[in-house]
Amino acid sequence: MYNDISIFKARALEEVKRAKRYLTFVSMVSFDISHIENLEYIENYKSIDSFYIALRNMVMDASRDTDIVSGVSNGRLFVLLPETPKEGAQIFSDRLKDIIKYFLVNKAKSPLNWRVATQESYFPGSKNTSDNLFTALQNIDN
Repeated sequence: MYNDISIFKARALEEVKRAKRYLTFVSMVSFDISHIENLEYIENYKSIDSFYIALRNMVMDASRDTDIVSGVSNGRLFVLLPETPKEGAQIFSDRLKDIIKYFLVNKAKSPLNWRVATQESYFPGSKNTSDNLFTALQNIDN
């Protein structure tokens, strides 16, 4: 787990270099809940940070020990999946998306806040496309 998004990004780039060197797969999934902007939409939390910590802990519990989970940055949480091809990342993304939705159903007051946008990125991936992991990492805000 990396709370600082710049440290997560550096660690993710190391994993991509390793995957390239050893000809293995690596994938990343991002979960976007930035539409939940303030605490008035969330029950039982004293701060938005405590809500994000609970969310991150839940994602860590649902991930493998080898997966690398970022902190929440601008309402987005990232999970790096070493040695995971595109198909595995899509399965992981669908499973986690459902888990996060159930988490939000129990915590967020409005059904409008129950949506979770996801994006998967892969290595190897097509050059200059949105699913390319190098491109996705470059677009992560510091």
